[in-house]
Amino acid sequence: MELEFLTIGEVSKLCNIPVKTLRYYDEIGLLRPDRISNESHYRYYSKQSALKIPLIKYYKQLGFKLDDIKELIQELDIGILSNFFQKELTSVEEQMDALRKKHFAITEWRKLLQDGEAYLTQPGATGRIDLRTIPVYKTVHFRYRLEDGQKHEEMLYSNSFVELCQRSDVFAYGPFMLHFDHLQERMDGNFREVDCYTSVIEDDQPGVHTQVIGGFQAITTVHKGGYGQIGETYGRLLDWAERHNFALRGSAYERNIIDPWSTRVPEHYVTELIVPIRSLGA
Repeated sequence: MELEFLTIGEVSKLCNIPVKTLRYYDEIGLLRPDRISNESHYRYYSKQSALKIPLIKYYKQLGFKLDDIKELIQELDIGILSNFFQKELTSVEEQMDALRKKHFAITEWRKLLQDGEAYLTQPGATGRIDLRTIPVYKTVHFRYRLEDGQKHEEMLYSNSFVELCQRSDVFAYGPFMLHFDHLQERMDGNFREVDCYTSVIEDDQPGVHTQVIGGFQAITTVHKGGYGQIGETYGRLLDWAERHNFALRGSAYERNIIDPWSTRVPEHYVTELIVPIRSLGA
């Protein structure tokens, strides 16, 4: 029984696929014509070959690569299909997990920016001193040592932080936090070491160097503006603590709400200052 063939134009019309695409599929070996006329060089496809076109379209819609589609439609073996689909499912699940983390991180960063905008625009949002319990954060952590002659610069810490996250393949999200062992050294600007933290998503890579911080009581305030004047804001915290009979641990944390990652204008920096206390005031 003689097979019935369709011209490339008929296949194009029947399957709603451009002739140019069919020719490209022929070039890469994805879908070759069953017969080419010696005289006219017209391409002809069997109906069985034409039936592969909806399958190709479907696999493309799923995001499969053309090389993989070529292998799948040539073999059409249940075992090969099952193994391939399992591999693709694993890949898709990993992508979904990465997108979930990305969505969460972007959402948290947006909230942080909104908090910062509120401090910048609402009268009285900065300057107030509070006593509160600092939330617990699971963080990725590193300790930065300033070399001789180096000044306190956000760029130094944030660059090291990004490199650490890339090496460790962890998914972190803001805000960036700094810890100074000695509050007075921070106020004077003569510290040589600083601990750097940022939160990580709970289910990230096991074995990565993470540290839990927070869960302690502290007096806090928000500093608005460049870091050069931050010592004055710390001074107000110390005066407040003395007036209310609070014993301090002697260290300090800074939680960057708006920083050089968000604005080029130092006057718009917003930093929460956190000074841990040893005991409640009398």
